[in-house]
Amino acid sequence: MRLYRLAIALVGSTLLISANCLASDFGSLRVSEFDLLTPAPHQFDIEADDTYQFLVGNNTVRRRINSARDTAISLQNDLGTSQMQVPDVLLSYWFDSVNSAQFQFRYLAPYGNNFSTQPIYFGGTFFSPGQKLNPGGTRWYTFGGFYERRLTPLYQNREERLPTFLKGWDLRAKIGLEFTYNDFRINDGNPKFGAVSPFEARIRFHEKGLPIPVIGLEARRWLAPNFALESTLQGYWANKWNSGRSEQGATVYDSQSGFETHVRVVYSNERWRGFSPFAGVNYYYAKYTQTGSTVGNLLRVQMIGPEVGFNFSI
Repeated sequence: MRLYRLAIALVGSTLLISANCLASDFGSLRVSEFDLLTPAPHQFDIEADDTYQFLVGNNTVRRRINSARDTAISLQNDLGTSQMQVPDVLLSYWFDSVNSAQFQFRYLAPYGNNFSTQPIYFGGTFFSPGQKLNPGGTRWYTFGGFYERRLTPLYQNREERLPTFLKGWDLRAKIGLEFTYNDFRINDGNPKFGAVSPFEARIRFHEKGLPIPVIGLEARRWLAPNFALESTLQGYWANKWNSGRSEQGATVYDSQSGFETHVRVVYSNERWRGFSPFAGVNYYYAKYTQTGSTVGNLLRVQMIGPEVGFNFSI
């Protein structure tokens, strides 16, 4: 919670100071000695951040096999999962000052535990009330490859007619594919709930999941000397795509949707030789659904929290 308050305070205070003290030229600043907004040809960027997320809203996991009974399990109330840690690495290579290729890796780690207060049915297994449950053993990663293009050169010579608050933005659009590896487990197979396997209380979403197209947008603008605002968003949506795989002879259809956004304050100083730390807030939503006549898998998460990280340009 202290990290959350610190990130909010940093973002808020920087925006307030820049708006009050630099209202006359807000958004028109340029830092010539180190231009965070304009990458150099053949520049290599390494971005790493860590987010401490708080789950909000309806976060649910469930698994049905054939016509067996299943329960909508609340991550917060049934598994005691109210926080997740989400470290992220983004690598970018700029072919020139406009076009780049990116690779992104994200790890999602759920934490918490709770004693069940109701009978829970999950994938043919049964959890009696009073058992201590947790998402221990879950392996959850995302891998993404993208093409990103700066849009600024398309309009920067026409900015003089725009209002001041619309000037000085560096806009970038991206498109690519993202694949999710998600082996969601309850209690990591201990105790042994099922008679077949110690890991029967699990969902291997990745076995029938597909790479999903992703689109995104990024915007940067100087707030004050050495301080810049960065805002990003990206999302994806796929509904009942044939996974090309089956369960017990029946086709499984894969549905995925997701959205995330970051708002950050970045500190950039030429003396730091391309090292730029940042702090901000991240919102993340994801839903995975796999359906067929013999299976029904669902995982939905929604969370928000503070993040800190850095960008290093070579």
